[in-house]
Amino acid sequence: MISLLRRRVSVVLLWICRWLQYALGRVWGTSFSVPHSLVTSPCNSGYGLYERLPEEWKTKEVNRIYHSGDGSGTMITVQTSTHTFYVDLGRLSECSEYFRALSQSSMRETTERRILLDHIPSSVFHALLEFCFRNDFAVTQEELGEHIQVGTYLLAETFVSRCLLALSSVLTPDTCLSYLDLARNICSTEMETTVFSYLSRNLLELPHVNRRLPSEDKTLLIRLRGQGDLRLCSVRKENLTSWKDLETEAARHLFAQDGSETTSDWRPITELPFIADKWCFTTVVLLNYLYLIGGYRQQARRGWEFKMASFRYNPFTNTWVSIAPLIKHRRHFSAVPCNGSIYAVGGWYLGSLVTPDSSTALYTAVERYDPWDDRWTFVSSLPMTDFQFTMSLSHDLPLATSMGPCLYVLGNIQRTGEKLLLQYDTRQDLWSELLPTLTRADADLPSLYFLGATDQLFVIGGNNSENVITSFCVESGQWGQNITFKLELGVI
Repeated sequence: MISLLRRRVSVVLLWICRWLQYALGRVWGTSFSVPHSLVTSPCNSGYGLYERLPEEWKTKEVNRIYHSGDGSGTMITVQTSTHTFYVDLGRLSECSEYFRALSQSSMRETTERRILLDHIPSSVFHALLEFCFRNDFAVTQEELGEHIQVGTYLLAETFVSRCLLALSSVLTPDTCLSYLDLARNICSTEMETTVFSYLSRNLLELPHVNRRLPSEDKTLLIRLRGQGDLRLCSVRKENLTSWKDLETEAARHLFAQDGSETTSDWRPITELPFIADKWCFTTVVLLNYLYLIGGYRQQARRGWEFKMASFRYNPFTNTWVSIAPLIKHRRHFSAVPCNGSIYAVGGWYLGSLVTPDSSTALYTAVERYDPWDDRWTFVSSLPMTDFQFTMSLSHDLPLATSMGPCLYVLGNIQRTGEKLLLQYDTRQDLWSELLPTLTRADADLPSLYFLGATDQLFVIGGNNSENVITSFCVESGQWGQNITFKLELGVI
């Protein structure tokens, strides 16, 4: 029963392949041009481009005969566009579901052992046979599209996968959309995935290309960038030591943790993209890119000055690029991703690394960064008209996070010590206060350490004797129950 079902499925599959022959023949009638260069086969032990031998198969029939094993297998004749090949059907069936279906059917081509594929270029079929019988892959970049089409038509999965591997290494901004169109014309989801993988790895490096894609494709690219294993990274956001300190050079790297959090070591994965001994940056992750936003000290005509600078790190390509700097010269500010943009909030003037005094006040101006246009613009300022937040050197100020389309800011009011939450709606460019405030009677939190969000906002702070965790529900407008815990010396 199973054998009968298998034969029937094979016949249906073969019929579908025959039907596709006409449709794909029409597709092949259109030209597909990409720059000329050669793709090296991994079987080639040397470096550089694969040098193709003279194509003797075109003139010598013996070079178009493909046996397998001891040569006792069933041989068939395959007529392609200009040349005839004599091939072991059993081995070819292992490489191509098209020929497997033929071998298990009772169609005339099988009984006569002669298959007519005159719509398939002989050179492409020869490359397929070389790969299947001799594990030899040598395809020029300009021929990749045609080889993928034929491999897809013949259901030669392994051959197509090898072509796509070669394609992934030669895609360029000029050719990727042409290959994407081809993938959709021949209904090749594998080829489409290869192109999408290239576009997602270089999402913001190719804004002019991605702008030409429909919105659903852009959404898919963003989702693809978020796939894969997560890595915990560490970077020194501020450095005050000089070149004389040995730690300065070691600190000029981005570190990542290998393995689990408890057993692995930290290792440097890339050097920071500037040369300086003193710097102050804020970090933020958006679209799986790491952003360094701030500035560093450099030599000037008269002494030293701080240069505003921003950088973007792509973990897929392990590369840094310089991006537009902030409009305001900020230090110790918060940067938060929200609704596809980055918002810079608070901080104070970055002109030197001196400690702020009682006259130092937070910036109320808020800046929004558009990653697609690489541009900072001002949005509505913090509504701090009749109060100020207290200052601290321990972290970025004020604490900020995002949840949904809204930005949330938390600070200690200088005059009363109350904790005030501010909400910014990115859709309306509007700030509002979230009441009630958290008073000293509610929680003894002279110091604030952390503000984060899941389905509600979480606050971590402390005093001289204990640390406190509390929460705030935006929907109900209520503060949650406090959780306190004490830290013993040397124990976290």
